[in-house]
Amino acid sequence: MKKDLLFLILIVSALATVFIIRGVGGTAATPGVFDGAYDLEQAMRLSRETGKPVVAVATADWCPPCQALKRGALSEPEVVAFLRESTIPVYMEESTGIEDIRELGVRVYPTTVVLNGEGVLGFIEGGKSPSQYLSLIRDAVDTAG
Repeated sequence: MKKDLLFLILIVSALATVFIIRGVGGTAATPGVFDGAYDLEQAMRLSRETGKPVVAVATADWCPPCQALKRGALSEPEVVAFLRESTIPVYMEESTGIEDIRELGVRVYPTTVVLNGEGVLGFIEGGKSPSQYLSLIRDAVDTAG
């Protein structure tokens, strides 16, 4: 009986996740700010060369808050401009970048990790409004400078 109930709960949870993602418009496209397509290793090398911090965003296609962050803060022109001018942005999708995500110690999605050649400067966990996100990114980047 307990196994049947647990199985039912898992099925309902999986279906609810699918409906939630569809409700927010499905899987969002990778935001244009990540068009440079650096992986974490390349970005860290470039960070050491230029002194710019790396902003690595860890997401998952199945994660509704990740889709909201991609459609919201990561598509907001002011956020995009700051990331392009002041950082080296890296996009890490769970399905293709799980090794890097684990290496950074990401525990929840979405998580933004700000790093430089010396290590991690800050973690931003969960979804944020564009203004909150930009403020937190700026604070972490200022730590690098």
